Amino acid sequence: MMNSRQRRLFILLAQLALSNTVWPQVPFQLDQSFSTGLATRFVADLATLPDGSILISGPITYPGENINQPRYGAKLNPDGSRDLSFTPYPGMGGRMVLWENRFYCGAGQIVRRLQMNGTLDPEFIMMNDGPFFTSLQGGDYHVYPDGRVLMSGAHMLRDSIRGFEGLYSLIWFSNEGYLDTTRTHRLCNGVIYAIEEQPDGKFLCTGTMTTYEGQPVSRVFRVEADGTLDPSFVAAVQPIGEARSYYILPDGRIMVGGSLRLLDSPQVRSLIRVHSDGSLDESFNLLNIEATFTPSQIPNVSSIFELSPDRYIITGLFDKVNGLDRGGIAMIDSTGNLIMDVFDGMGCGAYDFVASSGSTTYKSIAGIVPSNDGGYYIYGAYHGYDDGTTNDTTQRMVSKLYGLSVGVEEDEEVDAFMVYPNPASDQLRLSIPAALLRTGGLLQLYSATGQLVLSTQVSAPEVQLAVKHLSGLYTLVLASTTQRWVQRVQIAQ
Repeated sequence: MMNSRQRRLFILLAQLALSNTVWPQVPFQLDQSFSTGLATRFVADLATLPDGSILISGPITYPGENINQPRYGAKLNPDGSRDLSFTPYPGMGGRMVLWENRFYCGAGQIVRRLQMNGTLDPEFIMMNDGPFFTSLQGGDYHVYPDGRVLMSGAHMLRDSIRGFEGLYSLIWFSNEGYLDTTRTHRLCNGVIYAIEEQPDGKFLCTGTMTTYEGQPVSRVFRVEADGTLDPSFVAAVQPIGEARSYYILPDGRIMVGGSLRLLDSPQVRSLIRVHSDGSLDESFNLLNIEATFTPSQIPNVSSIFELSPDRYIITGLFDKVNGLDRGGIAMIDSTGNLIMDVFDGMGCGAYDFVASSGSTTYKSIAGIVPSNDGGYYIYGAYHGYDDGTTNDTTQRMVSKLYGLSVGVEEDEEVDAFMVYPNPASDQLRLSIPAALLRTGGLLQLYSATGQLVLSTQVSAPEVQLAVKHLSGLYTLVLASTTQRWVQRVQIAQ
């Protein structure tokens, strides 16, 4: 517990910090000082770095570049301009995971580990250089804290000594890129396109298979940490479409975004919620999510981001939600109802990409990631962004938003959310605002890439968190149903 002298000191520090952390009471306005100048095609992923710069990956070009020969990544300065010292490796383009002072990037058939200047990490081999593995159909990947990789897809193994020969869909690798010969690799009769780790270490999987390890599975199924099938989970969806995003609630229920059909229903659903056993949660409203701007695209929800226990931001390929304009981004409550007064402009703007391979209409937001200064980055495939207040036609592929409709009330600024020590190495101590203690709230810790590291309910005036296993810049978010506090913390080992 803090004594009175310590509390006065931390209140003073909090008052100084609040000048940078209290948001204006305006919901998600566009920051027009941030602009990328990108021309085509789309940003698939974004990662924030401690110095305020960001990494982006995806097939992108700047004005004047050959659209048929895109670069596959870039590093942007805090104002969105390109950092010319970064040379993207041609194998970038997919999802990125920061790890120590390097990052993993999945694109094509394999996963690569790169240095922060965009070059290959010589300590991680090209996976096909290993003696037992040949890549075929790429999928997704997961990085363990020690740098090992679990990769999905459909790939050829030739480990005759251990009996792994033929096509496999869940494959483990060492932190040097070699096939992990200590693990049991798993197979199915199709391709596993995406995997998502749950807090308990299990993985949700989706793809084109109908059986896994010889057992029938749904379009979405779950495996244990070692890859064995979890028979307790049977998703209530047809063997058509795919899941693109998940959000796992503290009670075990799961929001699933993508393009899915429920059992006994012909309609494609872009967002559903299921119980921990996969059965449909019928208390969750099924939104009518549409992509009316093009007849060739199937609408989908590609990311689900929790803002508070009763507010979720969804992004994806859509322009209408329940008939209202929501260009790629919308907010819903915990029952699936659309929040009416946020993101009520036209959202992201459509554009036609014309290349030698043909023409495609793009209009989507792939995801949303917190910035280091309390704002948010959105990214995807779009020209122009209209937040309902400002219509900026020059926005391209990545935009920055600021402001929240819920924040710290003026008369409670002194009673702040205090975090100390900062930087920290072993433990964080948190002083919880009295305003939140009246109702209780949710405390969440996010990594610099927006990954949820910890989520817990709080009701005590002081909380201690063990952080000796973490390193880097993190964001602590404390939220009730009506208020929200944010603190950035540096953890150094």
